[in-house]
Amino acid sequence: MLVARRVAQVGSYLMRWAAALVSARVDSAILGVKRPAGADAPALVLQGLAVKLGPTFVKLAQTLSMRPDLIGEAYAAVLAELQDNVAPFDTEVAFQIIESELGAPLGQVFSEITPQPIASASLGQVYRATLAADGQQVAVKVQRPGVEDTIALDVYLLRQTIGVAQRAAGISRDLRVLADEAGRSLYEELDFRVEASNAAEFRRAHAYMPFIAVPGTMWRYTTRHVLVSEWVDGRSPTQLLAAAEQELAESAGSEAIDARKAARRRVLSLVRMGVQCSLAQLLVTGVMHGDPHSGNLLLRKDDGKLCYLDFGLVVRVTPEHRQAMMSALVHLGVGEWEKLVADMQALDLLRPGTDKRQLAIDLRNEFTAVMAEAAADGDGDGDDQGGAWEGEGHAQLASVLPLLSLTTTALSFATLTRVLFRIAFRYRFLLPVYFPLVLRAVSSLEGVALSVDRKFKLISAGMPVVLNQLLSDRRPAAQALLRELLLNADGSLRSDATTQQILQVWLAAADQAAAAAAGEEVGGAGAPPASLAASLELGGRAEGEGAPGDAGLDLAALLLDGRNAPLRRIAMDANPAQTIAGMPPAMRQQLKEILVEALGSGSAAARLTDESPAARAQRKRLFLLFKSSLNKVFRSPPGSVLALLAFSASVLLTLAGQRAAAWMERARAALAALLRRASGGGGGNQAATAPPAAPAAA
Repeated sequence: MLVARRVAQVGSYLMRWAAALVSARVDSAILGVKRPAGADAPALVLQGLAVKLGPTFVKLAQTLSMRPDLIGEAYAAVLAELQDNVAPFDTEVAFQIIESELGAPLGQVFSEITPQPIASASLGQVYRATLAADGQQVAVKVQRPGVEDTIALDVYLLRQTIGVAQRAAGISRDLRVLADEAGRSLYEELDFRVEASNAAEFRRAHAYMPFIAVPGTMWRYTTRHVLVSEWVDGRSPTQLLAAAEQELAESAGSEAIDARKAARRRVLSLVRMGVQCSLAQLLVTGVMHGDPHSGNLLLRKDDGKLCYLDFGLVVRVTPEHRQAMMSALVHLGVGEWEKLVADMQALDLLRPGTDKRQLAIDLRNEFTAVMAEAAADGDGDGDDQGGAWEGEGHAQLASVLPLLSLTTTALSFATLTRVLFRIAFRYRFLLPVYFPLVLRAVSSLEGVALSVDRKFKLISAGMPVVLNQLLSDRRPAAQALLRELLLNADGSLRSDATTQQILQVWLAAADQAAAAAAGEEVGGAGAPPASLAASLELGGRAEGEGAPGDAGLDLAALLLDGRNAPLRRIAMDANPAQTIAGMPPAMRQQLKEILVEALGSGSAAARLTDESPAARAQRKRLFLLFKSSLNKVFRSPPGSVLALLAFSASVLLTLAGQRAAAWMERARAALAALLRRASGGGGGNQAATAPPAAPAAA
């Protein structure tokens, strides 16, 4: 009877959606009109029915929203907005559950509690309360009664339906494990003690990111069906956008401009933090939030941190998959299609018998086409500021580095996912469970960012996480990838745009870390510098050390910092003679300017004379670098050695010229001061009788 009744209920709801679908098709095919989007649109009807059918169908709809290749972009966009908001159940019932679970009267546990829930979802609802013991503000989450029975029934029906379809299609593989996996994740969310443990694990894993926060759990008051956690006073992306609209409506003139800028900064700060944390979950920690819609993200009011909520489901990514995903993102960024296919194989995406050579060709053709289309539409800024050496145009850089570029806007994340899903559908990829979670989280954040800044570069905000992980990852596979990116086969440093872009992205990440440490907005943001030299110069000023324009300071820190051992090993493997000999003249000139500024700033001498343990460790690293480089120079061809000697002589001569000019300037200033004193001394009687001068305005 239970099964029959549920089948009838689900069937009736599906009939409503089918009626809406048929009506829309009739209007389009027979009457030749397209009905405007409204409450009766098929996608919106399906969204509403998923909420009414309960948590199993809500989770299924959210999963399908990540597969536009299967359900179409219109349905995917509507279902992606599903926040599983449903009508709350009776508060008296909720209070009875709380008292039963905690074994005490409500007034004994809470001095205050809201009479109505402040949020309601398919699994439960949340109240705001004050603990009687210490007066702390808390959130009280109560599980919806009967939800466990509903999930059990739905998973049983899903399993039987899949079994029938499997037999009808003649599939030998047991697909019912998909229903088992859905049931496992849903049952895990029903135990609030598991959710509390997941939150603690997520907090520990991401403690190194100072801008991420997770509410603490009151374990004394947490049971299987009741969860009590710290109250977070913050706003979600949707609330931030609504507040921005209200501020703009209430402001005028210069106040409106200031309000618009402030609202934009708040929203983009949340987005940048969310993108970086999402990629960190995938590539660094492997602990992924299982329900990353925008309703579970809050920008905390008191400190501006990004706070994650609702840890009913946490997905773990294996170290092997994290490494393969990092490699895939880098190879996608530099357009190494054959290596990208190998990464896909390591990620277990490819089915047996997949034509890997043809897949590499299709990947290259698809991305070449979308880049050309974006360039034709004028998405790029058209300026020659892509971080390459002079003479290389923006369009050429974009075609070489679609993802690593800090300035090109040719590829949006939405475009990237569409291309990947087309390929995935064509080759029938086996998508891992965490893949839709990443796409869902980042796509949601991109939509929020674009609502306030149409030129927002989401990929540029995320790539520092990928490259920073490579910089500090000591695993052999990661170091091999770093060496592949930076060195040619002969051991010379790659002198193309790749090297410059990677260094620029690393320096941008260093700026973001410094801003976060100073309490400023993460990723705060002017226009990206036009060259590597400009990046280093801006970075030197951001650090607040040395004179303005002390460009070499950041470069030295990047190379000599104890945490950057992988990059230092790459530098030790590089052959300076071969590198200089093969470097384009414009890039060689940039390197010369960087070295001259580094050696002439005074910071180099300070490092050599400093007796602190950190400075001694840096001098040891510098000696090892020099020793390794010298050995390679002695084994280089004579022409390369001569090129290195000529370059070194040029640097030293330029530095000597600057020192001489500075000495002459000081001598001239001293002579002028001496002449002024002599002139003042000769007219001493006149000066003694002259009236005091008026104070200078300056």
